[in-house]
Amino acid sequence: MDRLNYSHLFYFYVVAKEGSIKGASEKLYVTQPTISDQLKLLEEFFDCKLFDRRNRSLYLTKEGELALKYAQKIFDMGTELTFRLRNKIQLPKTSLDIGITHFMSHYFLYETVTPLFGQENVSINFKEDERHLLLADLEEEKIDMVFTDSKDALSTNMDAYRVGVNKTFAIAHKKFRKFKKDFPESLNSIPYFNYTNETFLKYEVELFFSKNSISPKVIGEGDDIDLFQAVTEQGLAFTIVPEVAKNRICKNNKDVIVLGELEELQTSVWGIVKKSYKGLGYKLLKKEL
Repeated sequence: MDRLNYSHLFYFYVVAKEGSIKGASEKLYVTQPTISDQLKLLEEFFDCKLFDRRNRSLYLTKEGELALKYAQKIFDMGTELTFRLRNKIQLPKTSLDIGITHFMSHYFLYETVTPLFGQENVSINFKEDERHLLLADLEEEKIDMVFTDSKDALSTNMDAYRVGVNKTFAIAHKKFRKFKKDFPESLNSIPYFNYTNETFLKYEVELFFSKNSISPKVIGEGDDIDLFQAVTEQGLAFTIVPEVAKNRICKNNKDVIVLGELEELQTSVWGIVKKSYKGLGYKLLKKEL
């Protein structure tokens, strides 16, 4: 496979910055024919012209402008890499990397992090994975923070901050409105769409049903909130969802109503960071944004 010659790219970069082969020649202490030859080889490699030559002056083509943008990034990163390795200096991060455990999107208020998108020169990246894998990534500083529904089993060098509490609701199509009365016992009379065994909320719901002697007819199982929304909107069954999902579903469809709140099923959202971490995510957890 052909590989880009970075020496050729560097000659192009200097010519573009200096505005002429003569200026680049003086800057690099090489002859003008040498630079011209390097430019020709680079243009042959890219199979396009990088400069237009008019009235003894050089003008970047559209392809040349694109090449210059990439060259700038490449050589800036090279300078940064050299600086970091030679001086052993930790440069400020230009991203905030956030881990979210599976199904957390059901509970997590993304409005919590939207203020971060207004920060200059910072990109916000999300990664969804198993809790233990995200905590391992956090330990190795591959990510900056983890949002999860539990603060259990943390290492001694991690801190947990509660960033919110989500209530849980039973929702249904408005045709089931009469079952709001005598809630939650009335749930025995309506079909129910359940969670899968892998979903944390299923265990909590089953405890709630057992405590209140509720045993509805289960018509199916799933863990995708869009599927829960479809089942609810079509009046096939009632569903039990966290507050974030309830707000979204009810806002999108006026035919969906709240049958009642499952007061025992409150889900805390925890932000986990290493104790040594004092970056942008720390400010978020400390409510300093």
